[in-house]
Amino acid sequence: MKTALLTFALSACLVLPVAAQTSAETPEALVMRQIDAWNRHDAVAFAATYADSLKLYAFPNTLLRAFTFRREVEEFYADFFRKNPALHAEVPGRLVLGNTVVLRETVTGRADGRVVQSVVTYKIRDGRIAAVYFDYDKP
Repeated sequence: MKTALLTFALSACLVLPVAAQTSAETPEALVMRQIDAWNRHDAVAFAATYADSLKLYAFPNTLLRAFTFRREVEEFYADFFRKNPALHAEVPGRLVLGNTVVLRETVTGRADGRVVQSVVTYKIRDGRIAAVYFDYDKP
């Protein structure tokens, strides 16, 4: 009896963690992981949240920049982080609807001294950020 009970308990412990590990990251968690990498100035981790084909827009549809490879994202933001060593983003609000995450962001620490208040919409496709729409007041 003890052996059967022990076998059942061990098999339950082995099966449950495997199921938990196979769940996909939510769009919200992905975007917040990207924000955390931004705040650490970790260009590699930041770029890892993005799709290979990434487009950045000024809301509603003005293309600002298109990246074809994730490595381009990494190089671009590594340079941006180097030029803005005090850069930091706060997220005072967020909305999530399916594969769309909308953040209210405040970015401080820019080299030019500007504080940027924005609403940023992230479109998630296949577990990566595929498009970003920035809506902010121009200086």
